[in-house]
Amino acid sequence: MGKVVLYVRDEKLLESLKKRLLERGFAEIIASATPGELYAESIENNPEIAVIEYSSSEQEVSGMVKKLWDKLSIPIIMIAEDGDLKSVQTWGESVVSTILAKPVREEELMAALVLSLAAARRVEKLKEEVANLKENIESRKLVEKAKGRLMERDKLTEAEAFRRMQRLAMDRRISMRQLAEAILLTDRIGC
Repeated sequence: MGKVVLYVRDEKLLESLKKRLLERGFAEIIASATPGELYAESIENNPEIAVIEYSSSEQEVSGMVKKLWDKLSIPIIMIAEDGDLKSVQTWGESVVSTILAKPVREEELMAALVLSLAAARRVEKLKEEVANLKENIESRKLVEKAKGRLMERDKLTEAEAFRRMQRLAMDRRISMRQLAEAILLTDRIGC
């Protein structure tokens, strides 16, 4: 696994967490002393996940967490006192993947880490699929537009225009999208 960044003031929990994360296969564990240091180290090291202890006395944490999410979009696990849970839910609803109440059992934290990473991977996979689908839609639009131009210019039926485009793309060993772009470009410059 990759890197994890921590901002945990409870020394006992921090040391135990470091040990468990190393056992879990994280290559690098970065423990930060301040919220500002956590943000800077996160930007520099691009971790897979962040575990952050929240205290209502440290108002800068909420702003830093939002900046961290905006910049890296990594899963963020917050640990908070029972009395602070509502506050974290209010400001962290759209940026925090998991909120755990103190005292945190290591098993709960490790489960939250595993689930948060799995959810983040699913989101990344979905983003890739959406990007591919958008690309496919754009390609189809271009092919349809080029096909329409061929039909209009050369007085072809839709099937004839499509077959011509297929043949030209295969002969030139280019994609239908590349051919469509070339047809539209030559049509625009008047060739």
